[in-house]
Amino acid sequence: MSANGIGAERVELGAISPMFEDKICAVDFCEGAAVASLAQQDFCLKHFIELCYENLERIDPRGQRIGRASLDLASLRAFIEECSQRTLEVALHCEDIDNLQRGRLLDILLWAGELFLLLRAPLRGFADSLLEQHDPVLTRLAARHI
Repeated sequence: MSANGIGAERVELGAISPMFEDKICAVDFCEGAAVASLAQQDFCLKHFIELCYENLERIDPRGQRIGRASLDLASLRAFIEECSQRTLEVALHCEDIDNLQRGRLLDILLWAGELFLLLRAPLRGFADSLLEQHDPVLTRLAARHI
């Protein structure tokens, strides 16, 4: 708070934000404490990580078949930004996470960053743009994702 008593409460790094203190996970039959909010629902760490992975996999264009209906890019970008922001907040503010969970959070951040860049690319495919360069290393990399 500022000197005059007006302002936001300061949250120290490593502390869980007070907005989740009394909230539980939105997944049915889960009574885990909420650590993050995504799409206006609160989730425990386990379900937050699962939800991020499911949605990133669903929207990743590298795993989609040709001819699949295109999704609204603006909403996909909004989800990716929200997912990245919430993941970063959880990684920085949760005290009781193990190395595996921290690694998964980092993986989500990296994957979301890749997807954000892919969705900004022109309509031609990511792999197609790599193949056009005729670099043998990039061609092998692109072939893995086709």
